[in-house]
Amino acid sequence: MSGAGSPGECGYRDPWGLFPVPYGKGVFGFHWFNFYNAICFQIILGAPTVLLAKDLGANSTILGIIAAFTPLMTTLQLPAARYLEHYSYRSFALAGWGLRAIFIASSACVPLLFFWSKEVKLGILLGSLFFFNVLRGFSSAAFLPWITGLLPSSARGRYIAVDSLFVNGGSVFIMLLSALMMSGHVEPWRYSSVLWISVAGSVISLFYLRNIPDSRHSETVKSSSVAVTWSQMFRNLPFRNSILFSLLFTTVAGGLGVFPVEYLKVQAHFTPSAIYALSAGTFLAPLFIMQRIGYHIDRTGSILILRVSVFSFAAVLGLWFAMSAGILPPDWKLVLFLNVTGGMAMSSFNMANLHLGMEVVPAEGRNHYFAVTTVITSFAMGVVPVLWGRALDALGTLDLAEGPFHLRRHSVYFLGICLLSFATLLCTRILIEPGKAPRDSLK
Repeated sequence: MSGAGSPGECGYRDPWGLFPVPYGKGVFGFHWFNFYNAICFQIILGAPTVLLAKDLGANSTILGIIAAFTPLMTTLQLPAARYLEHYSYRSFALAGWGLRAIFIASSACVPLLFFWSKEVKLGILLGSLFFFNVLRGFSSAAFLPWITGLLPSSARGRYIAVDSLFVNGGSVFIMLLSALMMSGHVEPWRYSSVLWISVAGSVISLFYLRNIPDSRHSETVKSSSVAVTWSQMFRNLPFRNSILFSLLFTTVAGGLGVFPVEYLKVQAHFTPSAIYALSAGTFLAPLFIMQRIGYHIDRTGSILILRVSVFSFAAVLGLWFAMSAGILPPDWKLVLFLNVTGGMAMSSFNMANLHLGMEVVPAEGRNHYFAVTTVITSFAMGVVPVLWGRALDALGTLDLAEGPFHLRRHSVYFLGICLLSFATLLCTRILIEPGKAPRDSLK
């Protein structure tokens, strides 16, 4: 292992002294990589691409398919794990992350293809997103083993907290910039300009990625790459219960990247610029709380944070339902509040769940454990938005008054995932954190 990530290293403080960390400058490069990577993926996998697809005539099912591409293609980590022992983690990640920029560029050209119909342009966009996600999914198999190999257990919460700051900082920046660029009359060249910024973010991120130290001692490779059968994995009770819990939460999170955006555009009639600006709120609040949550997770573990974040998210979804059902008006201030609080809850959940996932995976066979975890949860994350998209299209022009509730198809969606959030909260009782008291497990 590189000295940059060794536990005995005194750590690193950035030039401004804002982020003192218990690991080296080389590992700190992951944070800058993820800052520019966030600029890239918040465009190509976020609201700008969803709204472009909607303008090209995409229905809810197609939006669900777009949301499904990323998690479904992440299942390619399972076959990719077989090749990790033959390559360095860094070269494996660089190859996929470099090639994917080609398909971001092809997406950026779509709005300017005036000589083709909307249907043809939508097909090109879908094809570009598909191949982008194939490359991303295959090469992402390197990241969790790479990071876990560089970081001691005592530093992982701190790492996740600082990384969340950089990811959310990049996300806030690009959403506000996109809102500025999309203000006024929305013309095709504006969509193209935003997507070319995604290309730039992708290219810049590669310069940071190539300077991160590798974690490829031969003994680490041999231990991490040991083949482990599925039956062996699922006899590991903390690992199995963590997977089951994550699967249930995917039913909530699976469509959140597309269907709230569709609701704001189609039912609440917000402009693209307003949607981008309000989306920035999702990433703003985590900038101020993630370091404290990271310290808390390192000291006391993940399960309490998971419970608080799931409960908070359920309450946020309840307000989304009330707004979409006509109880509350779709005011931009309310949407901003929901995005801010929902962003805090989701970021806390992701941090705690990732930390728990790192803790329940043993060193022997680590590559395969991470790959199986990703494949199972990603497959569910891919199926869920397609199913919700089909359900929303089937509901069509539903307009039903029930007491104070004015039920439309998006209000049914928000009610459904709100109830599933409460089911997920109950499911936290099955979680087991290594080294913690058994009271965190199901009795």
